[in-house]
Amino acid sequence: MSALLWRGTPYHCLLAVRAGLAELILSPPIMEEFRSVLRKKFSMTKEEAEENIVVVREFSMLIDIPGTLRVVTDDPDDDKFVETALVAEAQWLVSGDKHLLRLAEYRGIKVISARAFLDLLAK
Repeated sequence: MSALLWRGTPYHCLLAVRAGLAELILSPPIMEEFRSVLRKKFSMTKEEAEENIVVVREFSMLIDIPGTLRVVTDDPDDDKFVETALVAEAQWLVSGDKHLLRLAEYRGIKVISARAFLDLLAK
């Protein structure tokens, strides 16, 4: 979300994905939340939100998840991010969400900030 709306660190993560240095994996529940936040929090029209969805879909892989994982006790709505990373067999889950960052690691998947991700890519 932040990568599309501002030009900070998350934006640079997005550029790294577009350059093929990493892969962005999403699931339908993540895309639905993305769409909803764009509409409600950022007051985008349906068309504007869909334009942003199309941009993200151009360089991401969409996978299905069962939607059964329960691991983020402070915010169960964040479980979809962990489950997507787990199903995708990801190494990292990059997020600015405090509940996810507090999790730190789940089944070998490290939850890291955008800054930490860029630092890893720079090595």
